[in-house]
This record gives sequence, C-alpha cells and structure tokens, in this order.
Amino acid sequence: MKMKERNAQLKSALGAMATKERIQEVASIPQEDSKNRQGFAAYSLTDEFRLITMLNTLKVKDQFYRDEDTIMRELRDLIEKIGMKNPYFLAQCIIYARCMGEGMRTINQLAATLAAPFISGTPWAKAFYGLFDKKMKQGGVIFRVDDMSAIKDAYVALNKSVLSNAMKKGFANALVNLDTYQLAKYKDTVIDIANLVHPNSSLSKATVVVDGKEMKTLDALMNGLTVSADTWEVAQSEAGQEVAKAVKEGKLTKEEAEVVLAEAKADNWEALLNDGRLGVMAALRNIRNIMKNPRKEMIDNWCNLIKDTKKVQQALILPIYFDLAYDTVVHEFANVDYAPQVQQALQDGYIASIPNLSNLVQGKTCIIVDCSGSMGCAYSDGKNCNSRSCWTARTYTDRCSYKAGLIAATIAKATGADVIKFGGDANWYKYNKNLNVFALAKEIGTNEYGWTNPAAAFELMRRAGKAYDRIIFLSDNEANSFNKTSDAYKHYVHDVCSPYVYCVDLAAYGTTPLKSDKISYHYGYGAQLYDAIANNEFKPGEHFEKIKKVVIDPNYIPTEKDLKV
Repeated sequence: MKMKERNAQLKSALGAMATKERIQEVASIPQEDSKNRQGFAAYSLTDEFRLITMLNTLKVKDQFYRDEDTIMRELRDLIEKIGMKNPYFLAQCIIYARCMGEGMRTINQLAATLAAPFISGTPWAKAFYGLFDKKMKQGGVIFRVDDMSAIKDAYVALNKSVLSNAMKKGFANALVNLDTYQLAKYKDTVIDIANLVHPNSSLSKATVVVDGKEMKTLDALMNGLTVSADTWEVAQSEAGQEVAKAVKEGKLTKEEAEVVLAEAKADNWEALLNDGRLGVMAALRNIRNIMKNPRKEMIDNWCNLIKDTKKVQQALILPIYFDLAYDTVVHEFANVDYAPQVQQALQDGYIASIPNLSNLVQGKTCIIVDCSGSMGCAYSDGKNCNSRSCWTARTYTDRCSYKAGLIAATIAKATGADVIKFGGDANWYKYNKNLNVFALAKEIGTNEYGWTNPAAAFELMRRAGKAYDRIIFLSDNEANSFNKTSDAYKHYVHDVCSPYVYCVDLAAYGTTPLKSDKISYHYGYGAQLYDAIANNEFKPGEHFEKIKKVVIDPNYIPTEKDLKV
C-alpha cells in the first residue's frame, strides 16, 4: 500500500485530531438516564421542563406514540407534582404558555382547571383566574373571554361544584373589566359566567346606548337587550337574517337572494376592513369569503392588515395559519383576480410572524429535519393515532413533518443554512433558494424516510468534516435506532467542532436524544420559537427565566419560596 493511500486510510479511520477542549467536552457528555416510548436510550427531562413543553406544544389529541387519555394523565401528574412544590411557578407556567408563549388553548385551559386545588387560598388566586393585560404583559390566564367557559366546563366535568371560589372572584373581576366590544362579541359566555359569579356591574366602565338611554353593557346583556358587537360574525349574521326575511315576505326569489346576500356580505367585509374592525385571525380564516367576490379596495386593506407586523405579533398568530390561507388561495382561487397580490401578502404576513433571522443569526447553520414515518402523525383530529396506519389519512398541514419543513424552510431562506433530511439514513438536501417559503416547506417536510436514526445525520456531517456554529434539530425525538444519537454527536464534536445545538421538540413525548451544556431545548411551533433562537441564543434555562418573570398580580410581591424552582 502506498504511503498516500495509507495516510488516507489513517485519516478515515481516526478522523481529524481533536483539540484538548473538544476532548474534555466529549468526556463531560453524560450517559442516557432514561428510555423513550419505544424503549430506546434517551435523556429524561425535569418535571418542570416536561410541563413547559406540553403546555406550549400539545393539543389534547392523539399522537403517534401517545393517545389523548395518556396526555391528560401525564399533564395531571405533572401539575400535581409541581403544584405541591411551588404553586406560584405552576401558575406562571400556565399564564406564560397561554398568553405569552405558543398560545395553545385547550391544554392550558385544562391545566388552569387542574391547578385549582394548589392555587386555592393563595393571595394571588383571584388574579390568576383574571384577565391577562395584553398591553402590560401581566395578569391572569384569561387571554380570550371564552377561556372562562372552557375552564368552567372542565371544572364541572371534574368536580361536584361549578366553580372554585378563586375562579368565581377572578371571573367576576374579568367581566367588569371587559369593554363593550368584548362583552357583546362573547355575550353567550358573558351571560353564562355572569349568572354564576354575579359581577358588580357598577364597577364596569363599559356602557351602551339602548333606546336613547345610556346603561352598563353588562346590565343590558343580562336583561336580554340587543347589544351589537359590530364584528364580522354579527354583520354577516344580520345580513343573512335580513335577506331571509325578504325571501319569506316574497320580496326576493331564492336566486335573487343569493346575489343580494353575496353583495351584502362583500359590503360588510369592506366596511370592517376600511374601519379597521377586522382582526388578523378573522381575516385569515375568512380568506374564502374575501376571495369569492374580491374588490380592489377590500383586497388592498386585507393585504395591509395581514402583513402588519405589530398586529400579527400582538395577536399571537402562529405561522401555520398563513400557510393554510396561502394553500387555500393556490388551490381554490389561483385564477381569481388579485390572487398574486394576496399570495404575496400571505408570504409577507408569514415573515412578519417570525423575527428576521437574516440579520440576527450569524455564522454557519445546519438544520437537521426528521423525515421518519412517525413525523406524519401530530396535531390532528384522528381518533386512533396510536394505530400506525392512522397518519396516512391526515392532511399534510397537520403533520409534524410539515411543521418541521416550515421551520427549516424559514431559517434556510433567511440564513442560507445547510439542510439534512434523515430517517433510517441521512442525506444533504439541496434546496432551490428561489422557492417561496411555503413551497420549500412542502419539499422539506416529508415523512417518507422510514425508521428514525438521528445518528446518521451527525455521522454525515462528521464524514464531510463540515463545521457549524449551530445545529437546529427538528424532530419528535422518538429515535428507534440502536446507533445512539449521543454517541454520534460525541464523535462529531471530537472530530469536527463543538456547535451549539437547538433541539426543537414537536411532539413533547417527554425525552430527548441529546444532552449537554451546549444543547438548548425548544418546543412547539410559532413566533416564540424563532424569538428564542434569534434573541436568546443558546442560554440554558432561558424559558425558566422568562416564566419566572411573569407577573400574576402587580400588587403581590412574590416570596422567596415562590421564586425557588
């Protein structure tokens, strides 16, 4: 064997010489201390971090490796453990997740219900079940008015009494602090809750004029008087009622009524948009109504609304909703007037929902995307997700794989990052930088790679000798390979470099395949994820620090016990 060939063999067998620092880092990486849901080696998470990931990631629906009942039992057990130790931190976790984090609704409403026994009797209990002040970024768990109904319904299902005392006081205080718009928009919830908690309407500043007389809006609603919220729901409902009345009286035929109603609804959309009374989420959800009878001024105002960065971020709109609206336009209204303008606005709106990474994330980045079969099952309405076959019927936008693809596409386009797709094996993915973020997400976010072997991705980087400043690992964290991810990661650190690693958990099963001081854990899907990556790069425990700063009651000074986690 020639010397050159022998040297090449030596290099291949032993890899590059590692620095002393990298050798020490590899030696400090701990051994796995747990197993994932398939019985393979993994790292456990603390109860507190498991709760944070669940509250910010999950819908209370079946997953690939866990059914709905299991999710609820695990949530209950975590709340009991943490509630016994530190109810204040428990309350901060729930408020942060519902009002400041990923904004998941059902799981946080259930958590607020399960937390009741531990919060009861505390000086801040009433404030916890009160309104969240969106301007001051403080307050209780009621982010939307109908959160009260959901918490009440869950509490009734789990207890003999209708509401706890803290809930009664918190809800009553919330009702008297709502404005007329909120009271009228959610009047069914308001009346239902008010009948249970009996708020003192004299404390409310919300008034309305009925028959020429000004009165408290709460009193008007409780007395059955008509109070219009002036929302799109009310406007369209009233238009439908008027047209139906005209048909019944013989003034219009059914055919004429359809034309008149379409025009009336278009007029309402235009008025709401012109007056700035339509919210971003309502605008996205009603994309079909907007596109059915488009008018230039209406389309212009709609586009300006959904790409308004401030409004998008204030409303906690998740990027997925922009993608859903975009897909609707592409598949149902591609040939309709103004479709290109609307598609461009949706792309701008999506970008507005995440930070601009191009100026914030410097250096070289690699995104590792899990494309294994289990990534096809995630947030969906399937009732048998514990069955391996159920995920094939799901729409792609419901899948973890698509969410991973959208995250990867966003960061790749913003930073020029490398992308690796893995399943049983791993390969570099060469993407077209000219594709828009949504089309690129569909290409990246597949789930056709069979079993789950994250080690292959780290081996691919090691063999290529590619050094990165950071690695973003997108997965449901359910590795089922005997090639341990931690070993492959250690070899990469030893032979190539020591990057920071973001483990983005898209399913919250409760374990992770990687752990070290330079690995940061993130959860879910939304603007908060990108904020964490861009602004709090690689700070262990960053989520805890944010949660510990949550102010529940501005008049309450937390004790040393409250702040101890």
